[in-house]
Amino acid sequence: MRIARGARRSLLVLAIVVVGDRLLDRLLLADGLFLGRPIAPFDPPLFSPGQCEALRHIQSELASPSPKPGKFDAELGWCNKPDSGFGEFRYDWAGARIASAPLARAKSTGVRRVVAVGCSMTHGEEVGAEQSWCARTDVLLPDVEIANLGVAAYGIDQALLRLRRDGWGLEPDEVWLGILPQAAMRVTTLFRPLLDHWSLDVAFKPRFQLDAGGELELVPCSARSLEDVARLLGDQRALLDAFAGHDPWVERSALAYAPRGSSWLHGSFVARLLITGLERSGRDLASCFQEETGFGALYTAIVRSMARETMQHGARFRIILLPGKDDLAERTRTGRGYWEDWCTRRKAEGVEVVELTSVLELPVEELGTWFAPQGHYNPEASERVAGELVRRLAL
Repeated sequence: MRIARGARRSLLVLAIVVVGDRLLDRLLLADGLFLGRPIAPFDPPLFSPGQCEALRHIQSELASPSPKPGKFDAELGWCNKPDSGFGEFRYDWAGARIASAPLARAKSTGVRRVVAVGCSMTHGEEVGAEQSWCARTDVLLPDVEIANLGVAAYGIDQALLRLRRDGWGLEPDEVWLGILPQAAMRVTTLFRPLLDHWSLDVAFKPRFQLDAGGELELVPCSARSLEDVARLLGDQRALLDAFAGHDPWVERSALAYAPRGSSWLHGSFVARLLITGLERSGRDLASCFQEETGFGALYTAIVRSMARETMQHGARFRIILLPGKDDLAERTRTGRGYWEDWCTRRKAEGVEVVELTSVLELPVEELGTWFAPQGHYNPEASERVAGELVRRLAL
């Protein structure tokens, strides 16, 4: 009898816990948010009001008689179009950002042409056309002209693909790859919000994987049109099929991205919190700079491929290491940047690395001196970067 009473109590407690857990789920997680943050399952994988608004804009554009693709690019995910833009952000016939004038169509005798590829730190987000470090370096080096093919939010995988498509035709004498360490993990995903939950974009992108021989294997962009963007974000199973085996964030967090209601755990308050916490883990930037890890092997293979292809085109390759605010703060706290040993190894392989941390170092509380509100270099930082580049290149 005592055992039976104990079993009944246990069952009663279990029932209360289960009912309470389900009730908390209905009361606190019904809108998919907890303390203002999205909670799994992520169906669709939209994590912020800005992303939801971006999708509505795409749907509205598709419903118009003449949809405008904007920066959508079937090969690269997104890109600055040739002969586009306005104000301080205009692009010439080559799709390069215009500073004082468009890039000359024919190379001038005695002038070295540099093609610069990278992300927003190379493009010069948040500064005027003539204030980016590319533009300032161009002015300070009279025998150099720089075609700025940087694009906001690019990973170095997209930078390599843009160089292949848009850069080689410019017949560069040099290729500069701008690397922002804190953006290294962009090479790991096919859909920006999976990695950066607070991105303003709902942008699909291509990525590389390593084949059995350690060579780069391209996984094309899943969305080949704006219609595909809307379709994939409206059909979770179609999106999962498109990503199957190609996006590590979906693979490692299957329950977080499973169609809503496909698991009983999606109705549990505690389980949803745990699934969400696990999904957000594993984003260790340092791993991208350690060749023995999967992410590090991929990141290094992309850089090596760009260096090798540049040499095959008879041009000179340089890495321009552009630390962000978080990178500088981390280095100040720890005394060494997580990317520094990786740079040393690249130099040992014969790759030229221009590391610009030293010209931007300040106490953590003063780092705002160099950065615009959204975290990009401001005109003062751009000038320092350009000045240091000129000094280093003159050596």
